[in-house]
Amino acid sequence: MSFWELALIAIIALIVLGPERLPKAARTIGLWVGKAKHGFDSIKNEIDRELKVKELQEQLLAQKQEIENNSELKSIKEELNDSVNSIHHQTNSLKNSVTDRKSSVEKQISDTPGQAYQPAQTNDVEKKLDNDSSPQDDKT
Repeated sequence: MSFWELALIAIIALIVLGPERLPKAARTIGLWVGKAKHGFDSIKNEIDRELKVKELQEQLLAQKQEIENNSELKSIKEELNDSVNSIHHQTNSLKNSVTDRKSSVEKQISDTPGQAYQPAQTNDVEKKLDNDSSPQDDKT
């Protein structure tokens, strides 16, 4: 609006409302205009935020696709998956080997009932302990 349009509206308002009610009407109109401006500003800010969020989501999606399409990263991922699978296979193989060995030892032990397990060699310490506890020392 131009200056002359505003001046014409002010003159008409002065004539219609009179000099007593014009300040109160101007305050009320100012409050309404302020509330409307604040409402429009909040809507504008909300739309701006939504646009920024949408833009960021699109950028993230583009970067994700770029990373997924990168052949070097794909090959590294495949190598890592192969290594993990190989480690799992070796671990299972070792686990099975230990389980089989344990089973064979348990079977050997169960095949010889009545015989107590005795080590093949005795320690010198065990011999000395046996000799020290013999009744020969009780002569005093």
